[in-house]
Amino acid sequence: MDSNDKSAMRGTHTILILSVALVAVFFQTTCTLFRDPFGAQIDPLPALMVYTAMFANIGAMTMLAIFGSLWQSAMSADPPGIAMLPLFLIGALVEFNRQYIARQKWFARFIIGTAASAIAPLMTVFTLLSMGFQPLISWLSLWQLLITAVGGGLITLAVFQLMRWLRNVFVESEQNSGYQFEGETAGNEEW
Repeated sequence: MDSNDKSAMRGTHTILILSVALVAVFFQTTCTLFRDPFGAQIDPLPALMVYTAMFANIGAMTMLAIFGSLWQSAMSADPPGIAMLPLFLIGALVEFNRQYIARQKWFARFIIGTAASAIAPLMTVFTLLSMGFQPLISWLSLWQLLITAVGGGLITLAVFQLMRWLRNVFVESEQNSGYQFEGETAGNEEW
């Protein structure tokens, strides 16, 4: 497989990640199925950033941090792009250590997704406080953080399954449609 084919597949993979991020942010802001009974809103972007850091490149991580945080800010009362730095730092931390992570183990995915979903709102609150904003923080915030973290871990498991299916439908079909020489495999070694 030549470099043009690999870059086209990476581009398709990045477009899939950004498309899922846009739909997830829209669903997060419009669906109150979990927010009403639990009193907390679960953020899908840290889970998607964990997936992106494990299976994509730094360009996809950067675009997800930028566009995901701007889309989320556009549909909320947050300052524009407030989650950009926390998302990127989570992605960088996971990407830097991905050779040590058992990517195929569901428990490792759940733990990393839970940690990312807990760290992102804490970093966002710290950023808001350092910018002079006064976010509403009370003892209820601990409950909301717990629900957000555990829910984010569960969403991470779902994101990995969804992205595997989307990759198989869109990226692998592109890869398998081309001519292959005898002995050449159709699988992508990165995935």
